Amino acid sequence: MGNIRISAVVLASGMSKRMGTVKQLLPYNGSSILECVIRKLLPFPFESIHAVIGNHHEEILGQIRIEDSRFNWVINEKFMEGQSAALKKAVKSLSDVDGMMVFLADQPLILPETIALVFNKAKEQLLQQEKKIAIQPCFSGRKGHPVFFSNNLFPLFEMLEGDEGGKRIIKQSFNYQKVVANDPGILIDIDTQEDYHKLVKGII
Repeated sequence: MGNIRISAVVLASGMSKRMGTVKQLLPYNGSSILECVIRKLLPFPFESIHAVIGNHHEEILGQIRIEDSRFNWVINEKFMEGQSAALKKAVKSLSDVDGMMVFLADQPLILPETIALVFNKAKEQLLQQEKKIAIQPCFSGRKGHPVFFSNNLFPLFEMLEGDEGGKRIIKQSFNYQKVVANDPGILIDIDTQEDYHKLVKGII
């Protein structure tokens, strides 16, 4: 198992109810919050990169251009059902990979070092041919994203419902590991107008 294949998935199909506008497209760092998250992934050796969009997907497709052959948009028509639908759609979009790292579209402050930390830990575990691996970064004792799931956990995503994320899948893993990241960005979601103003001002 020399050639480890890990894909990246960005969950970006939410309805932004608390923000009151399309938060994926809010201006940040010369582009938008979502584009910023996607571009952080491009330097890494992911097999493929998938952004799952749903609500306002036509606007997003019209405004964000990613010139990378590994990148794919995935349309989640069931976005109103919550995060579980996005995760199911993400899993179905993957083929012939050993696992996926799941990112959130509203976490633009995650450091590249954290992405590398989770990626390298996942690769190490896969090379050891461990089964049902889940790896999650922690900061100050609190768990965040990105979360890695090995492909033998993929079938379990079908059991998720509503706005349920990956916690139930993590509990089903044989090999769950937390890695300590010196990165508060793994915990910071941009959910409200107040969050966004703090982000833009650099005080979050």
